[in-house]
Amino acid sequence: MPGSFCSRLLLLFCGLVAFTAWPGSCLAASSRPFTIAISVPPSLLDRPTARLAIDDSSALLSRAFPSASIGRAPGGADVVIRLPEVPAPGAPAHAPSPADSSYRWRSTRRRGVTTLKLTASTPEGVACGLYALLQEKLAIRFIHPRETLYPSYRSWPLKPVFTFEGSPRFSNRGFHLHTLHPIELTEPLLNPALPGGFDAVREYIDWLARNGQNTMQFFLLRGIDRTVWIGHAARIVEYAHRRGVRCGVEISLAMLQQQAFQSLVLLRPYPSYTSQVDATLAWLFRVPWDFVTLEPTMGEYLPVLSRLLPGVQRHMEREVVRRYGSRLMFATHVIASDSGAKVRRPLEPTSGILIHTVMCYSVSEPHAPVYGNVNQCFMLDAARDEARRRETWYWPESSYWVGFDSPVPLLLLPYLDSRWSDMDQMARLGVAGHLTFTSGWEWGYWLMDWSIARWSWRFSDDGCPQGNGPLTPLDDLLPDQRLHGLWSEALRLQNRYLKERGLMRYLAALAPFSELPHPFDRPFQPDPGFRYSWLLNAAPRGEAAAVLTGPVADMEAYDVAMSALAERIDARLAHFEAAQGDRFRAPLHVARELNIGLRVTALRARHRALTLRALVAKRPEEGEAPNRSEALLARAAMVRGEALTLVARQEQGYRYPLERIARRTTNLTAYSFGYLYPVSRLFYWEREEEQVRHRRFDAFFMNLWDFRRTLGLGSVFR
Repeated sequence: MPGSFCSRLLLLFCGLVAFTAWPGSCLAASSRPFTIAISVPPSLLDRPTARLAIDDSSALLSRAFPSASIGRAPGGADVVIRLPEVPAPGAPAHAPSPADSSYRWRSTRRRGVTTLKLTASTPEGVACGLYALLQEKLAIRFIHPRETLYPSYRSWPLKPVFTFEGSPRFSNRGFHLHTLHPIELTEPLLNPALPGGFDAVREYIDWLARNGQNTMQFFLLRGIDRTVWIGHAARIVEYAHRRGVRCGVEISLAMLQQQAFQSLVLLRPYPSYTSQVDATLAWLFRVPWDFVTLEPTMGEYLPVLSRLLPGVQRHMEREVVRRYGSRLMFATHVIASDSGAKVRRPLEPTSGILIHTVMCYSVSEPHAPVYGNVNQCFMLDAARDEARRRETWYWPESSYWVGFDSPVPLLLLPYLDSRWSDMDQMARLGVAGHLTFTSGWEWGYWLMDWSIARWSWRFSDDGCPQGNGPLTPLDDLLPDQRLHGLWSEALRLQNRYLKERGLMRYLAALAPFSELPHPFDRPFQPDPGFRYSWLLNAAPRGEAAAVLTGPVADMEAYDVAMSALAERIDARLAHFEAAQGDRFRAPLHVARELNIGLRVTALRARHRALTLRALVAKRPEEGEAPNRSEALLARAAMVRGEALTLVARQEQGYRYPLERIARRTTNLTAYSFGYLYPVSRLFYWEREEEQVRHRRFDAFFMNLWDFRRTLGLGSVFR
C-alpha cells in the first residue's frame, strides 16, 4: 500500500510537469518571458538609415529589458512596436536639404497587447522616432559616444495609451568637431593609420543618429597623407550617409594658423591660384561631401583673403556649388576689426553662412568680453539679416579649449544657459541650421553637447508641448528634486560670480599670445584688463588694494559657496545611492564626475586668489611681505595638490586613451600633446605660482606652446 501511494504520487508529479511544459497551458503562459516585437515592413529594411536604427534599437532594448525577448514577429508579443511604410527614395544622400525627420507615436492597448504605432514619412523620421522613444520615453540616455546609461525594466513601464510627437527645431542640426585642437576624434578622423580610428568615428556617428542629429563637420589639417586619407574620408562619409548624417569638411583658402589645410600656397602663384583651388577641389570631391565650409582668413587677426584675392574666393564658392553640386558654407568670426566689429559675408548669393559665437556667452547678453568686444550682439544682427537672404546656420561653442575651460579645468554650467537661450532665439529667427562648435567632452563637457542635441527637438506628450530649460537634461539623469535644486544653485552661483562679477577674467588662464609685447598681445578670451607685471611694479597702491578687495575677495567668496554646495551635492548623491541601491549606479557615476568638476572649479578660484595675494605681497611697499608671499605660494601649492588628487580620480573615468588625450603625444595638430595634458599636471596653476615667485610675466616663461608651429608662417611658401 505505501509503495502504491508513492507510485501514484510520482505519476501525479510527472503529469504536472508535463502539463506546465505544454505550450498552451496557463502555467506555461505565466512563466514565458516578456516579449517586445518590432514589426517592420519589408521595404523599410531596404533603407539603410532605417535598418541600422532598427537593429541598433533592438540591441538597446535588450540592454534595458535584460529578461525580455526582443524579436520581429508580433504574434504573441506583449508589446508591439509597429513601424510604417515610407515612400521610395528620391534625392541622393548628399542632397542640399536634409529629409524630414518628424514623427508621431500612438500607443494603444487591446486584449492585453500594447501597440505603439509610428507615423513618419522618411527613413530618417523612422530612425529619429525610434531613438526618441528610447531616450525620451524609456530613459535610455545617449550621453556620450562611449557611454550610454541604461535603466533596467522587468515589464513595460509606459502607460498603455498616449501620443508622443517630435519635430526638429532646425532642418540641419549637429556638430563641428574642432580638429584644429588635439581632441578625442582629431586623430581618428585625420589619421587612417590610427588603430581603431574608424571605429571611434563610427561610434560618434552612431551617437549623432541616436540623438536625432543629421549633420557633422570637422576641420581638415594640412599634415594629412593625401594619398590614403581620401579613402578614409570616403568610408566615413559612406557610413554617415547610411546613418542619415550629412558630412561637411572645413578648409581654408590659405589659413596659416594651427596647421589648417590650405587650398592654395600664398607665395607660390604658379600655377595660378584658381588652378590650385581647382586641383584641391578635384581631389577633395573624390568624396561626396554634402557641404564644404570655407575659412576665408589667413588666421585670427590676420587679413581676410577676400580683400586680397576676391576673384579666387568667388571662383571657389561657385565651383563647389556649380561643378560639384554641393553647398558652400562661409565661416565667420567674432573678432573686432579696427573700425568696429563687422561680420564678413560670402561673395556669392548661393553660399551659406555660419554665424559664430564663442565661449559660454550668449549671442544677446550685454556683457561678453571676448576677442576685444563688449558683447556678441552684432552676430545676432548678422543672423537676423542673413537668414532672410541665404542658408544660415548658427555656430556657437560648447567649449573653448585653449585656456578657457576644459584645459584649466573649469566646469562652466553657464554654457547650458547660453546655448539654451540662443537656440530658442535662433529658432524664432528662422535660422535653418544649428552646428555646435565642440572642443572635447571630458570634465563634464559631454553634458553640453548632449543637452544641445536634445534641445534641437520639440517634443509633445498627448498634444502638450514638453517643457524644458537649461538644466532639464541634467535633471533627467537622476529623478531627485533636492538634487535638481542643488544643480540650479550651482548654475546661479556661476552666473553670478563668473559672469556678472567677471571672475572669468581671472579663472581662465592667459591665452598663449596675450603675454607678448604690444601690438602682438591681441585679445582672445576675457582677461583682467591689466598686465600682472603692472600690478607688481607700477599699479598705484589703491588700485592694487582694489584687486584684493574686489575680484580676489569675490573668488574667495565663490570658493566658499561652491565648495559648500559641492559637499551638499555629494551628501545627496550618497543618500540617493543608499536609498536606490544599484538601480542608478551609472547616473550616480556621471553626477559625481560633474561634481568633481564643480569642486575643482572652486579650488581654482581659491588658488588664483592665493597667487594674486602673493603677487601683491611682493610689491616694494610691502616691506617684509616677501616672506608672506612665499607662505601664500606654499598654500597655493597645497590647493593645487588637493586638486591634482581630484584630477587623478577624474582621469580614471576618461573614455578615450590617456596617452592620446592627456599626455604628450605626436599628432597632426599644432600641439605636441592631447587637449587634457595641461590638466594632468595643472600646468596653468603651477605656472602662475612660478610667475609670481620669479617675477616673470612674459609669453616664453614656462612656455607650453610651439609658437612657430601654431603660427604656421612657413606654410606661405609650401
